[in-house]
Amino acid sequence: MFRYAPTLILIAGCASSRAPTVTTAALLTERPADNGLVEQQIDLNGDEVADVYNFYRERAEASRLLVRKEVDLNWDSKIDVRTWFTDDGAIEKEEMDGDFDGRVDWVDHYKGGRRVMSEVDTDYNGAMDLFKYYENGKLRRKERDAKGDGRIDFWEYLDESGNVLRTGRDLDGDGIMDVRED
Repeated sequence: MFRYAPTLILIAGCASSRAPTVTTAALLTERPADNGLVEQQIDLNGDEVADVYNFYRERAEASRLLVRKEVDLNWDSKIDVRTWFTDDGAIEKEEMDGDFDGRVDWVDHYKGGRRVMSEVDTDYNGAMDLFKYYENGKLRRKERDAKGDGRIDFWEYLDESGNVLRTGRDLDGDGIMDVRED
């Protein structure tokens, strides 16, 4: 559900008050950054304000390597998505601010370019409360902190098709499953 929201928001964002005046992306600047990387700023909507920031590491033995990308999806000059890449170019981690309040509320973790876990702040209070675990690209388990006390108190296990196989609940607040339903 939320995983695809940034793409939809980008399309919807095109109708904002900063509507595009140019149909092609433009490189605004490219300069050394403080951390030894090269920062590239790109304007997507023709307003001469950066919407995409690419951070590269120069390599003597190969072409430069994209290590991080930051994107302002709704053109409010705040970063909404940050993506980190491994040395082989695979995605490693992605943070998203889906409600545009300046706080990260979704983090995807990857291994070998495949998503293995997601952390989600479903109530936008600044604390991750839903954790999704993936195997071979498929969601296999969800864990939720429904009480907001920092402890998992609800579990869902899913089959290959995404159907719920069993659930579990922690009734006494110790973070250990007390009730299991198959």
